[in-house]
Amino acid sequence: MINSIATYGGGSWGTALACQVARCYDKATIFIRDEQIVNEILTHRTNNKYLGNILLPDNLYPSSTLANILDKEVIIIAVPSSAFISVLNILKNAGLSQNTVLLIATKGLASNPTELLSDRTKSILPNNPIAFIYGPNIAKEVVRNLFTPATIACQDISIASKLADSLTSLHFTLNVTNDIVTLQVAGTIKNIIAIKSGLYDANGYGENAKAWLITQAVQEISILATALKGGQLDDRVLLEAGVLGDLILTCYSKNSRNTKFGYELGMQENKSKFLTDTSYLVEGRESARLIIDLIKKYKLQMPVVLSVIKELGLD
Repeated sequence: MINSIATYGGGSWGTALACQVARCYDKATIFIRDEQIVNEILTHRTNNKYLGNILLPDNLYPSSTLANILDKEVIIIAVPSSAFISVLNILKNAGLSQNTVLLIATKGLASNPTELLSDRTKSILPNNPIAFIYGPNIAKEVVRNLFTPATIACQDISIASKLADSLTSLHFTLNVTNDIVTLQVAGTIKNIIAIKSGLYDANGYGENAKAWLITQAVQEISILATALKGGQLDDRVLLEAGVLGDLILTCYSKNSRNTKFGYELGMQENKSKFLTDTSYLVEGRESARLIIDLIKKYKLQMPVVLSVIKELGLD
């Protein structure tokens, strides 16, 4: 059992994961930069901006002081991909111990150059053990303690198992794998595919087409993961909650921001203007922009992903 786990990031998913930590430990600390959210949690036990009026556990302790999480054995990083690199540098500059395990809940790719988050993390914090937690996880359902499956990936399977044992509860179940590459690829591609799912909804394509879309997406996840792993892939990882489960949920859930964005795009007569005017964060849009580099580098055939890239005017 891991002695202590803290969370960095006070958005919906960071708060949800901190709630899960609170179910498994006497105290759960979450670092949140926004003082207003910190005060709201302390005063009202809510994070209304991201989770509405759902009550948070009494043993969840928010803090805007970074030092309050630096002594923990594990830090969960749950921030948007656009903020991920800056968070790593903040932790490094704050004197993060090389023994601290980083459990990454962020999905997407690092930029300049385009690479996996695991590769960028190793370049900034080369000695810290890293793991990833992905799954079909709607944050509000996790906060409400509804049944949730997820996958933890770590090249050191013993670390993955310790993390899973420490975070498992009656309604939160975890599988483990040592394939961090495929899990990251799936977390990137599923947001791109979700945009396509929204486009399908806007065009009234129906359920048959969406089933085909998910099937094709699994194949394209396999194609990119195999390329990044140098030609070796155990296909069993594709059936994990953090791969297939996450893909299905993202494509079907009305709560998916990427699917909503795809739907709104599909309903526009002037798509170019919509894309120019839309400034809110859509992870799939950023992932589509970055994944082009990997497709070109490895000369891959990924027709569905490429079709989304074209819809977004990125080709």
